[in-house]
Amino acid sequence: LPEEMAFVYLDGLSLKVFREGEGIVRESVYVALGIAPDGERRVLGFWLLPTESALGWEGVLGELWQRGLRRVLLFITDGLPGLPEAIRRVYPQAEWQRCVVHGVRWSLSQVRSRDRALLAEDLRRVYGAESREEALGALEEVKAAWGSRYPGVVVLWVQDSGAFLRFYGYPKVLWPYLRSTNLMERFIRELRRGTKVRDHKFPKEEAVYKLLYLESERQ
Repeated sequence: LPEEMAFVYLDGLSLKVFREGEGIVRESVYVALGIAPDGERRVLGFWLLPTESALGWEGVLGELWQRGLRRVLLFITDGLPGLPEAIRRVYPQAEWQRCVVHGVRWSLSQVRSRDRALLAEDLRRVYGAESREEALGALEEVKAAWGSRYPGVVVLWVQDSGAFLRFYGYPKVLWPYLRSTNLMERFIRELRRGTKVRDHKFPKEEAVYKLLYLESERQ
């Protein structure tokens, strides 16, 4: 691997695989997608594990380090518990961006249906602001408007405001690509479509990797 990646997206998908003695089981494919300093996209690897966990990701990151990836400016991920700490243990100098889209989805799932549209608009003013200072001001408005009704939602955004708003420290032209894992989700969506077109029950682990790499080359 190259020594440096500007940005690395981490996410996963589930696939059905045949395991001797177990039959067909659903397992997690860990996916790491890198963006080089020159803007070139590069698949850093696929890893098939029983479930997705921070411990699993720490192993993946350790392998990336062993393969030569020494510097990453920013990791973009969802809010999987323990993942930021796993990143810091392997890449202590890297920054972490928590996906705002995942944050919004979770927040809307925690409120009454009649409040979802208005809350979504208020949160959009946070991550859609023209500066970090403006975003923090919008976050204070969210806190005032929703704190008494949905304290858990407000706590999430206030406590993790640094991670949600990390993208403001980078050039504005990059903000749409850094504040969420949407780029990675589109990539995974195409991978999933390719596996469904062929066969979603893989007879061997090697078949999973072969098809995933073939599909990634097509994108």
